[in-house]
Amino acid sequence: MSHPPNPERFHALDATRAFALLLGVVFHAAWSFVPAPIGAPIVDASAGVGFYWFFFTSHTFRMQLFFLIAGFFGHLLFHRRGFSSFARHRLLRVGLPLVVGWLILIPVVMAVFVTGGNVSGGNLAELPLPVLFTMMYKNGLMFVPRSVGGLFSLSHLWFLYYLLWLYALALGLRFLACRFEPVASFLRRRADGWVARVMQSPGFIVWPTLGMGLFLWPMEGWLGVDTPVGSLVPSVPVLIFYGSFFALGWMLHRQAGLLTGLVRHWRWQLAVGLLLSVPMFTAFRAAQNQGVTGSIRAIYPRLEATQFKDWPAVLARLRSARQPETVPVELANLWRHFPPKAQEAILRLSDASDPNRRAGLAEAINKLMVQPAMFGTEPILPGPPPPAAVSRRAVVENRAILNRLFPGSLVGDPQALSWYRPTKLAYSLGYALVMWLLIFGTLGFFQASCPDHSPAWRYVADSSYWIYLVHLPLVAFIQIWMASWPWPGAVKFALLILIAFTALFASYHYLVRSTFIGRMLNGQSYPFVAWPFAPSARRTADDRNASFPK
Repeated sequence: MSHPPNPERFHALDATRAFALLLGVVFHAAWSFVPAPIGAPIVDASAGVGFYWFFFTSHTFRMQLFFLIAGFFGHLLFHRRGFSSFARHRLLRVGLPLVVGWLILIPVVMAVFVTGGNVSGGNLAELPLPVLFTMMYKNGLMFVPRSVGGLFSLSHLWFLYYLLWLYALALGLRFLACRFEPVASFLRRRADGWVARVMQSPGFIVWPTLGMGLFLWPMEGWLGVDTPVGSLVPSVPVLIFYGSFFALGWMLHRQAGLLTGLVRHWRWQLAVGLLLSVPMFTAFRAAQNQGVTGSIRAIYPRLEATQFKDWPAVLARLRSARQPETVPVELANLWRHFPPKAQEAILRLSDASDPNRRAGLAEAINKLMVQPAMFGTEPILPGPPPPAAVSRRAVVENRAILNRLFPGSLVGDPQALSWYRPTKLAYSLGYALVMWLLIFGTLGFFQASCPDHSPAWRYVADSSYWIYLVHLPLVAFIQIWMASWPWPGAVKFALLILIAFTALFASYHYLVRSTFIGRMLNGQSYPFVAWPFAPSARRTADDRNASFPK
């Protein structure tokens, strides 16, 4: 086993890491242009299926690619710094931005998203921002999981939280390896051989495809692994999923020379991956139209708009609850607990064809379904419910309740469909194949295109961490601002990207790069220059911090 010398910097991986993070900004920018209610702050009037394909395809590989590179640089940093220094370094560069970002950014993100719901009608009962902040801070709902009616969210910072868990697991396994060296050496040799075969033989991609496809098969979600934003309790499937890519990157650093072999195959890998993404996206859309792409069987399912197959019947059912003596008690209680403004909005709806209003109605029902008093006689609790009430509510399956509330209006249990499991298996294998092709193709592209130091790419790499951390509220605000403009979607999307990246790069250059924030995020700060690529800025940076985050 050999390690690259300390002065060496992996310029191509720096560029790949920056691409993965900045692709996340573009991914979120396309979110509002998806013509379906899938959690965006607003659904744009110019939404189109092309944006949905981009959203779907970029989601198949961008975070997996990021975790692979994080594992690579994690192994590099561990061998440069050692056990204790590595742990302190990761807490400073990952843990501290997570805590500070959660305290500062998440309330802003939530405020912008609430504003989007207020503007679009997605919030059936308009929620004033002062009320939101009162709920978050005075009532403490910012610290209460959504599964019990709270407002806690890691939002787009979830990846930092899971990185910390993966670093901790890596250190734990390293500690065990030192205690059981003969076994660890044997396992390392086998793992190194497997990684070498994967990287050197294009046909060997069938094995990681098979493994990841079988892992995704039993999951109800059809967009990979669900984003784990709602709880500090780590999701084991998410840790295994992203941990697999992190582990591959960790092991790949021991044979970093294998990266150069990817240069031979990147063209066909990207071409085939993008080509296959089209039928995979088509299959996803077909399944979504059947209402089987979400997690709808859990005790606390997040009710999605696609799980209703008969919206007129749902609206008629809700309106009938105004005469409680003629409807079941559960339905009358559901209607009674809607805020008056939400009741008025439901009565005004001629139909639920607008995706924002569909999402708003589904979310309004979600918020009531997790309240422990929803199906009792006592009023909904103003703050976090007590543990006893949560335990009582947790034994009730929402799916059964929803079927009683809206008989015949919800999509059936997908597991009961004869075609579901074999179709989901084929889909999962295809999804995994697209994922690996795009990961290896992207790595190979940057190995071929950015093998040497580039001042421009180095600047972009340094800025990408900050840009990804702070981008979401700005992007969401611009989406809300332009959502109703009667312009072509492509024009609005291009304008959004231009405004967002101009502001984000400017904030990095003038507020971060030469300050203590830049030193915390990048491992060093730079002398201030008026323009990013002024001659005085074109100097090779200190290579001692070639890790993510640097």
